[in-house]
Amino acid sequence: MAARRPLAALAVAALAGLGATGCSSGGGITAAPIEASISHAFTNLYLLQQKDMGNPVPDPAGLHTRATCLKGTPADPQSGAGADWTCDVTFLVAGPATPVTAIYNLTVQTTGCYAADGDGPAPLNGSRTVTGPGYRQVHNPLWLIDGCFALR
Repeated sequence: MAARRPLAALAVAALAGLGATGCSSGGGITAAPIEASISHAFTNLYLLQQKDMGNPVPDPAGLHTRATCLKGTPADPQSGAGADWTCDVTFLVAGPATPVTAIYNLTVQTTGCYAADGDGPAPLNGSRTVTGPGYRQVHNPLWLIDGCFALR
């Protein structure tokens, strides 16, 4: 009987560890952590895109990037993993601070990782390549975004 107690304690600790690493049923997957993660990733990749295109690289703080994400329709539960998340990522471009919105379709895993497929506008994130210096086609880092967020 004494030998079983350490094994039981080990099993409980292992199960607790699984929950802490995000290998759970998808708890903690809500719009807020997805929005924070994709906003941050988008900002960094937008700066890279502008550099690769030979454009001036803006100040990241001046972009004021924010995402609004929705799972399915507004009537659906707004939590959990699935391939039915969409995010509108809005940021301000230079000059008159005009808002631009990029649309992404997301597949969110129970681990807290996601793949975001750009859905337009085409010159921003809807195509695999963009035009760089000398009219050369360069990889578009905004076309597909892979990221992860911490599960709560």
